[in-house]
Amino acid sequence: MPRSTKRLTTTTPNCGNTDNDFMKSKHNPKFLKNAKRKNPFEIPNVEWPHEKELTTIVSNIIADRPQVRKGQVITDADVPVTYVKALAAIATNVWRAKTKMVDVTTGEIREDMKRIGRHIEAIYRNLAEVGIVIRDHTNDAYDEGQPMKVIASKPTQGLDKRRVSETLLPSIFWNNRLIQNGEIEIATPLTANTPPEP
Repeated sequence: MPRSTKRLTTTTPNCGNTDNDFMKSKHNPKFLKNAKRKNPFEIPNVEWPHEKELTTIVSNIIADRPQVRKGQVITDADVPVTYVKALAAIATNVWRAKTKMVDVTTGEIREDMKRIGRHIEAIYRNLAEVGIVIRDHTNDAYDEGQPMKVIASKPTQGLDKRRVSETLLPSIFWNNRLIQNGEIEIATPLTANTPPEP
C-alpha cells in the first residue's frame, strides 16, 4: 500500500479563549472589599496581661544572679587546700622528670628518653586542663620585684643585666594565681670590685 503523502498538521485547542493568548488566566484577583485596616499586612500590637509585673520580676532575677567569669568552672573556695598542694607537688615532680630528660646543649628531650617524654608532655597537658601552669625561669631576665626566692648569685662575665642562670624550683600557677614561689640561681654582671669565679 502506498504511503500517504499528505502532511499532518497539529492544532492546539483554544479552550474557548477569544484572545490570542490562550495561557492567560480568566480569573482576576479580588481584594477584600470590607478590609477594616488601612494596611492588610500590618501586624497588630499584642498586649500581655500583667506585662509590667512580668518585666519587673525578670529584671530582678537577672540583677540578683551571681556573676560568673567566662570559663570559670570551680571557685577557689570549692577546692580544699590539700588538693592544691598535691597538684603543686605533682607539677613540681613532672617538671623535675622533664629537666632530667632534656639534653643541656640542644634543649630537646634526649633520643633515649623520647618514649617517656611523650607521657611527660601528656601530664603537662592534663595539668593545664585543670588550670595548672608550670613556669621554668631559666635564662629569663631577673627583676627584684618578682616573687621568686634567690638561692645563689654568681657574678658572670659578659652580662649587662641580671639573668636567671638556673631554676631550682619552678613557679606554679593555678587559675592565674601563684601557688608556689620559684627558687632560682641568678647570674649577675661583673663589677670592678668582684673577681670572676674560677
